[in-house]
Amino acid sequence: MSILEQKNIFDNQKFLTDGPAKDPIYVSEKFKVMRISLKKGLEIKPHDGSHPVVFLVLKGKAIFPTASGGVELGENDYIAYSETESRGIKSLEDLIVLVIRD
Repeated sequence: MSILEQKNIFDNQKFLTDGPAKDPIYVSEKFKVMRISLKKGLEIKPHDGSHPVVFLVLKGKAIFPTASGGVELGENDYIAYSETESRGIKSLEDLIVLVIRD
């Protein structure tokens, strides 16, 4: 395996005051890796999915919706959603999440 580019996941990380900062980390024809930064108290409203996705919390805490209610995740916790499941994020602390999606 060759290294395409070596970086730290927190390089150039920023928070916006009015919504999520979404930064592409790696984009290919098969999948996308993004970093989402969300200030404490901000939310990405639950919305219908169109692809499978995994959210891995790198820093902070947040509530992620599920069919049976919200689930609180902290550092190193993750949640996976199927293609059709509703997803969103409500940050309880300044939050940085790694997102892997089809």
